[in-house]
Amino acid sequence: MAKKKSLKNRILLFILFVFVVGAIVGGYFTAGHITRNDVFEVIGNKEVTISLGETYQDEGARAISFGKDISDKIVSEENIDYSTVGEYYIKYTVDDIRYNGIERYRIIIIVDLNNETEEVIP
Repeated sequence: MAKKKSLKNRILLFILFVFVVGAIVGGYFTAGHITRNDVFEVIGNKEVTISLGETYQDEGARAISFGKDISDKIVSEENIDYSTVGEYYIKYTVDDIRYNGIERYRIIIIVDLNNETEEVIP
């Protein structure tokens, strides 16, 4: 009688094992299918050069998480001083489980085209 019970337990454990492994494999492939088009990216050029005094109209960024467009959740932060030559940035973040802590950047380079000096090569 003990052997029959032991065989039954082994069969049940084997079935449970097959079920768990099947669920894990199925979940892996399903998640891969759902997230295959996910993206968090800057729209347009990641580096933009403008003249001193000009302004830049930000094109923004887009985010797709688990197949859903969450671009409306993107927050942008910038430190641009359009009256001063230099390199500035626009930082994009999104509050989402998939992209938590990930940042995307656009670099804005402001140059003074009226004050260019020729570099003399000796």
